[in-house]
Amino acid sequence: MPDDGDLELVVGGKALTGWQEIRITRGVERCPSDFDIAITERFTDNKDPTPTKLAKWTSDLVVAPGQACQVRIRRDGTSKGDLVITGYVDRYTPTITPRSHTVRISGRGRCQDLVDCAAYLRREANQVSNVTTKALIEKLCEAYGISVTALSGEGEIVPQFNVILTETAWDIIDRVCRHSGFLAYEAADGNLILSRAGKEEMASGFAQGMNVEEASANASMDQRYSLYEVVWQSMDVLNDLAGALGGDRDPNRRVWVLDETVGSAEPKKGERFRPRVIVSDQEQDGIDIAQRRALWERNRRNGRSASIRVVTDSWRDTSGQLWEPNHLVPVNVPLLRVVKQKWLIGEVTYVRGRDGTHAELLLMPPAAYEPEPIVLQPFDRQVSDALKQSALEAGGAFRTSGTGSGV
Repeated sequence: MPDDGDLELVVGGKALTGWQEIRITRGVERCPSDFDIAITERFTDNKDPTPTKLAKWTSDLVVAPGQACQVRIRRDGTSKGDLVITGYVDRYTPTITPRSHTVRISGRGRCQDLVDCAAYLRREANQVSNVTTKALIEKLCEAYGISVTALSGEGEIVPQFNVILTETAWDIIDRVCRHSGFLAYEAADGNLILSRAGKEEMASGFAQGMNVEEASANASMDQRYSLYEVVWQSMDVLNDLAGALGGDRDPNRRVWVLDETVGSAEPKKGERFRPRVIVSDQEQDGIDIAQRRALWERNRRNGRSASIRVVTDSWRDTSGQLWEPNHLVPVNVPLLRVVKQKWLIGEVTYVRGRDGTHAELLLMPPAAYEPEPIVLQPFDRQVSDALKQSALEAGGAFRTSGTGSGV
C-alpha cells in the first residue's frame, strides 16, 4: 500500500505543513466538503510558557477566516500533492495553556456559498424558462464563480422555474437534480459535479485480514416492505379520464411494486404482509412518476438496508489514488456477512491523530444513492410536453420574462 503523505494547507500563496490532527470529509450526499486541522506546540518550562516555534510560524503567515485556501495531501517522497478541497477558511482558533499552544483551522469547499447564500437570479427576474437541468444550475452557480460538470448528460428540460425569495441556491439545485435523477456533490477543485451513482472502480478495495482495521455492518429489515403502493391524483381527474384507464372511476389511482424477499403482496395465512402506501404529490405525469416513485422506494430502501463502515490503514488504494466518493470498491468482510460485494463509496474521511493515519469510509449498494423522483412544475401533461418541445426547438435558451410566484 502506498505511503500517505503530509497535508498542506495553502493560503496566501504559502503551504503550511506539519499538521498533527487532521480530518477531511467528502461525500456524494454532503456538500460542501469540509476539513478540520490542528497543530500543537508543548512547553516543558513552566516558568516561561511563551511559545516560540509555533508563535513565529503563525506570525509569519496570518490565517484569517474567509481567506481562500486549498487543502492538498502530498505523496510521500515527492513534492506532488493531490488536491482534496478548494475553498475558504471558516474558523481560525488559537489556544494557549501553561503547557501548550494550539492552532486549529477549519473550513469548507467553495460550494459552501451555494448552501449558505440565497439564490441570485436578478438579471433573469428570478425566472428561467426552457433550459436543461445543467443549464439552470450553471446559472445559479454563476454568481459564485462555480462551474458545473455533468457526468451523466445535461438532464431533463425545465420548461419554467421561478425562484422563491429567501431560498438558497442549494435548495433549488437539490430539487432540479432529483427531477433529473442526479446526485450533486463538490469536486476537489471546489466546483460542482452532477452525476448518477458512479460506475468507475478504485484499483483495490477492502478485505478482512488485509487492510480492514475496524468495520461495522448494518443489515436491517425494519424499513423494508413487501408491497409499495403509490396513490396519485393528477390534473387528469378534472378531465374525467378515468374511464380511459380501464373504467376505474376512483380518483385515487394506484400503482404498486412488490418485494417478495420481504413477504407477500396480500394478506395470506402463514406469510408476512408488510404494505406501505404513499401519496405521490404531483400534478402531472401521474402514472409515470407514481411508478418511478414506487420503484425508488423499494430500491432505495433495499440499498439502505445494507451498509458497512470501514476503517482502513491508508488514505490511498494500491495504485496510490486517494479513496474517492462515488467510486465502486470490492469489499469482503465475511465475519460481518458482507461477502464479495461491490459497493459505492458514499463518504470518505481522511483522519490523522494520536492513533495514526486512517481512512473512514461508508459503503452501500449503488441503489442506495438513487435520488427521489419528483415533478417540478404544476403543469398539465400536454402543456409540459409542449414547453419541452419548444425548449428543444429553441436550443434550450434562457428567457427572462416576469417575476413569477415561485414553484
